[in-house]
Amino acid sequence: MRELGIWKQLTCLPFLSLYGKVMYSAMQLDVFSSLKDKTTAKELAEKKNWNEANTEYLLSALTALGFLKKEGEAYQNQPETSRYLVKGSPEYLGEFLVFYGMGEGSVPMDVVKAVTEGPQPMDQSAMEGQLDFEQYGKALRGAQTGYRQKELLEIVRSLPENASIRRILDAGCATGLLGLAVIGDNTSRTGVLFDRLPVGLIEESAELCGLTERARAVSGDFLTDDIGSGYDLILASSIMLFAKGHMEQLLKKFYDALNPGGVVLVIGEGIAKDHTGPWDMVLGYLPYYFQGMDMGVLKGEVEEAAKQAGFSGYERRSELLCSGNQDIEILRK
Repeated sequence: MRELGIWKQLTCLPFLSLYGKVMYSAMQLDVFSSLKDKTTAKELAEKKNWNEANTEYLLSALTALGFLKKEGEAYQNQPETSRYLVKGSPEYLGEFLVFYGMGEGSVPMDVVKAVTEGPQPMDQSAMEGQLDFEQYGKALRGAQTGYRQKELLEIVRSLPENASIRRILDAGCATGLLGLAVIGDNTSRTGVLFDRLPVGLIEESAELCGLTERARAVSGDFLTDDIGSGYDLILASSIMLFAKGHMEQLLKKFYDALNPGGVVLVIGEGIAKDHTGPWDMVLGYLPYYFQGMDMGVLKGEVEEAAKQAGFSGYERRSELLCSGNQDIEILRK
């Protein structure tokens, strides 16, 4: 964000909420899957039973933003648009962006009140009461599909240990699709998919991937429950924030569960200790910070805990992933 400069940020500011509404709506409507080939607004509206005039306005706005090109009366995706926003593409990002992007906006944040009066009580029971696990699980599975699987798989393939990985643990796997992508990348791999979500949700993912014989779903809390042993790779993607205050104990648990030469792959926030960057991670956790909640992994926390837990090797890469600017931390036994 800093690269834009202050002037460009300020001139964009009044339109950012509209930008988000237009883009999230287009993804929810799955507009881009219908625009791989040249299509007029009239043709799209008739196909989808939408209002023709407003379909035209939406496509015009998406063209103005650079996601579509227009020739005569016909609209068509730009190449990158089809790459990331057409359902079924190996790098599809649409459901991930809708799930996480709209979720960010659901966390209450009154900045003025938080700054002038301090932390405000959050109605956690009301938020939890609205959670439909079946619907949530379906949305979460969509968010783990496509680009996120490809992205994680490329990280694992970049490890020198990749060829020797036979058994994995995906700790905090959600619907399990990320771990399943790693298991499915080598016919000799098996794995355990571990999460507090219902086992049936994870097993359904394994069935969809054709990996029911090689992947076992376990329901539990990786912080307190037995996670098994004999792993060559443990995936710890976006889970270390749950171990704040006792990170060393969790990493020691992972260390003990690894085979000699095994690896823990941690993907997380890597927020500067003074909370001045990266901008996306700082803003993403701001609603929680305003409530006095110590969330988000700070740069150096995993490294220090890993040393205390006994890991002999440590490597960190800071990259722009689909989930934002994050640290990829590799812990070696």
